[in-house]
Amino acid sequence: MNNNASKVATTSASKQALWFLVVGASAALVHFLVLINIVGNTSISPAWANVFAFLVAFVVSFVGHFYLTFRQSTSNITNDAPTHTTIKPHHPPKKSTLTILIKWFASSAAGFIANQGLFVLGLNWFGERYYMLIWLVVTGVITVMTFTLGKLWAFKS
Repeated sequence: MNNNASKVATTSASKQALWFLVVGASAALVHFLVLINIVGNTSISPAWANVFAFLVAFVVSFVGHFYLTFRQSTSNITNDAPTHTTIKPHHPPKKSTLTILIKWFASSAAGFIANQGLFVLGLNWFGERYYMLIWLVVTGVITVMTFTLGKLWAFKS
């Protein structure tokens, strides 16, 4: 790789990592706000509230990562078929939005299962009154895993 290509790749990777952090932080904030809102306003336990909060935050995460972090073509949304009949061997057609959605949900669900397991373990060890701190620590630990799954599998074109 020549020096200019290396700089472009580094800039692109840095930009992608920045978008991942921005989108991920936004989804995490939504997750956290939904979590504390449910716990504060209902009789639902923090462990169950976390499940509902994850589902809401997943929507924010998918949309943000689809359009910003891993930039997918908007043609994927309306037309899953290639727009031309000649496919060059080194340029396969882009994956469908549904395929990406399923893979990102699987990646997010794997992250959530790990998150929820550690969250419940933390609740058992330290008590429910520390649920906010436990959630923040666990979420920080799981972030690297979900980025890796997103970049190398779910959004890989």
